[in-house]
Amino acid sequence: MILPDRINMKKSAITSFFRLALSVVFCLVASVAMAQQSQSSLPAAKASIDSTSIKIGQQFHLTLQAASNPAAQLIWAEVPDSFNHLLVVTRGTIDTLKQPGRTVYTQRITLTGFDSGYWKIPAFDFRIVSGDTAAQPPSLQTDSLLVQVNTVPVDTAKPFRPIKEIRGVPFNILAYWPYILGALILLAILAYFIFFRKKRVVKKPEKKIPQEPPYDQALKSLHVLEEEKLWQQNKVKTYYTRLTDILRLYIERQYGINAMEQTSDELLQRIKPITKLNQQQNNLRYILQTADLAKFAKLQPSADEHEGSMRKAYEVLEWTKPREEEKEKEDETKTTNKEERKTGKPKESNLKNRT
Repeated sequence: MILPDRINMKKSAITSFFRLALSVVFCLVASVAMAQQSQSSLPAAKASIDSTSIKIGQQFHLTLQAASNPAAQLIWAEVPDSFNHLLVVTRGTIDTLKQPGRTVYTQRITLTGFDSGYWKIPAFDFRIVSGDTAAQPPSLQTDSLLVQVNTVPVDTAKPFRPIKEIRGVPFNILAYWPYILGALILLAILAYFIFFRKKRVVKKPEKKIPQEPPYDQALKSLHVLEEEKLWQQNKVKTYYTRLTDILRLYIERQYGINAMEQTSDELLQRIKPITKLNQQQNNLRYILQTADLAKFAKLQPSADEHEGSMRKAYEVLEWTKPREEEKEKEDETKTTNKEERKTGKPKESNLKNRT
């Protein structure tokens, strides 16, 4: 009975030992993983090149990489255009990669060198500025790198070759066919616009609508004005404006006087050489003066003055009305003048009249 109890006690001791060992191993693994995760989330900077040995003028790439906390601001390293016999050819954009607990920034820069030797790529500084601190920001620094620039091997035992002459390229018209085709198209467009589009448009003569004789037109206008009864509707200014315009237009058309553009006094002076109009000077003066007082002095003429102005306007028309004999002579003169222009020879009857 004592032997089985001892065996059971040994088994339980071994089991507890294994359990304790497993717990210790689990704690160690967890602590290592947490340490690695915390270390991976720490800020870091790294620089690398894709080639450590190049020929003169050959290009290679420098890759800068920096990681920081997403809540902090990373100030990128300043890479000059040239440093230590190396030249910057192009600068790539800064790529961003977000990882758990940090943000990784990467930039690829193309470099080249034209001086042989071993040249050192210096360390580049990155700065991290936290939003909740005003102290000196911490700095991240990359490792420095070494690159070898090799010369082109030259065999000095061989003689130098002379410089070759410039060789001319033979003319090939097919190499210029796009320009020739473009010029032909332009010439075709210009020819189209010059010879086809820009045809002279023959203007059709405008048909002149024969106007009424000045007397007939003025007489009709006076009848229309009288029927409208403007002064009876207290439209005195409009009434006299219409009345004087009718007379002025009649005088202008009948006698060739620029009556529409002249003042009343100027018009009365211009009609003096014309006998018929001068005989009606009193009537014209009465109408024009009454109209000027009504339009500009805001005088209100009486009903007798309104009717008197209309009556005197009729008298001016009737007195200066062209006679039938004068109309016939004017028409005959016009026809003879037209015939003379066509033939170039004056008629005998017209010569007799002139003599």
